[in-house]
Amino acid sequence: MHKRIFSWTMMMLLALSLTRPCTLRAETGESLKVFLALGKGVISRSNIPDAKDKAVKEGLNTAVEEALFHILSDRAVAAHFEAVTEILTETPATYIDGYKVVAERRFGSYYHVAVEASVAMDRLEERLTSSGIVLEGSDKPKLLFLVSEKLPDSTTFDYWWGPGMSYIATVSDEAIAGTMAKRGFEVLPHRAIIDDAAPLGPDGLVHRDEALRIGAAFGADVVVVGRAWTEPSGNIMGDERSFRASVELEGFVVGTDRATDGVLRASVAVGTDPGKVSTRAMTDAARDAGRDLSALIVDAMKEKKSRTTMIEVVVEGTNFFENFTQLSREMEGLKGVISVRPRERRIERAVMVVNFTGEGKLLAEQLLSRTYKGFSITLSEVSRDHIKVDMVAGGKNTFMQ
Repeated sequence: MHKRIFSWTMMMLLALSLTRPCTLRAETGESLKVFLALGKGVISRSNIPDAKDKAVKEGLNTAVEEALFHILSDRAVAAHFEAVTEILTETPATYIDGYKVVAERRFGSYYHVAVEASVAMDRLEERLTSSGIVLEGSDKPKLLFLVSEKLPDSTTFDYWWGPGMSYIATVSDEAIAGTMAKRGFEVLPHRAIIDDAAPLGPDGLVHRDEALRIGAAFGADVVVVGRAWTEPSGNIMGDERSFRASVELEGFVVGTDRATDGVLRASVAVGTDPGKVSTRAMTDAARDAGRDLSALIVDAMKEKKSRTTMIEVVVEGTNFFENFTQLSREMEGLKGVISVRPRERRIERAVMVVNFTGEGKLLAEQLLSRTYKGFSITLSEVSRDHIKVDMVAGGKNTFMQ
């Protein structure tokens, strides 16, 4: 008996070692990868067909599991375990385009199969990103959080940006940032204070234009604006107190006019220590809001990447040839620049067409952030698809509105 078990196991392991995952291309354009997986089903009342169906289903589930491990590293699986387990409980047919049983046999009270399953990797990756997971190898969006917070013992919203605010650390900001970091986003630290930051509005929110300005100053791809507040819920039982925390968030893609849908999550906590109870409620609500917003940000960034703008850049100035050569090289290396094509060239004037992922305002901000050797630039005209650049000797880069 031991010899038969050994022979069966070795046969299946040999099949697994010889059959490597291979990539195919379906007619629909989806990327397919074939996995060989094992499954077994218990034989009940001598019902072999039912046991085989169970074995095949287990094999297909295993194939999807192998596909997930092919996409995500061990660390990523651990970090996104909640999303991974949700996917593994879904019907395998969602991600499998076909399969065949390549080996099968009955052994004892179980029916064993080996199945070759074609997994639609594109579909599986789309499911992961819809859960707010930034896949490895893709650009990690840089996030800046401008979230104000009001606790039960306060009458105003606290916030970390702006003069004299560097000492402020909020519960919601830490919880949201932690959730986003685990999902693959790069969370920008509060490394600087905006000296001329405008005060919050009466609703406790920073204005959209102000948020985008601050986000651009920090080099963020997305600035998350919101407010979080905690208040007694009114339920009192003995020494226990109940607090309700609410978190409202919205993301804005820097350099564009696009925004995510708003997110509002709430959580209630009960306990005898008001401070700890309030903090627990705030942490839970903030984490839930962060999870919801992460999927929306992934979608917004995918849309941003798929939309480009042909921007006309007119360049004039002194010492033209040398300075223009340096400027054009700098421009080709800017983030989001797909191509730079000359349209017109004169002695002291040139016109270029830049294929850019974003709009003119974002390209202008990147040009102004660069340091040029021997000259500076002045931007006198900036619109969605047009920028006017003047190169001048010395000085600082400026934008003349």
